Amino acid sequence: MSRPGPPVPAVCPCNPATFTALSLPRDLSALTEREATVLLLLATGLGNLSIAVRLGITERTVKKHVSNLFEKLGVRSRLEAALVAILEHDQLCPRGAAA
Repeated sequence: MSRPGPPVPAVCPCNPATFTALSLPRDLSALTEREATVLLLLATGLGNLSIAVRLGITERTVKKHVSNLFEKLGVRSRLEAALVAILEHDQLCPRGAAA
């Protein structure tokens, strides 16, 4: 007979009441190709300036893309956006689910 583990905290990601924005199924087709690229780079931990240099665009343009991503994804932080990128990688990656 195994002992039950500790109770799941109310803020645990497996509690959909806490992380509703992340638990919703989402259609990422509303993202532009550039927004999807910015989202994937954001998920690797790059900052706006590093993303801008990598893509050959201005930091201001990256900030606008990130702002658009937050609105389209219904998230409030870079961390939430990165989690969406990880959870929905097969929709975002140009190589698809095979990646």
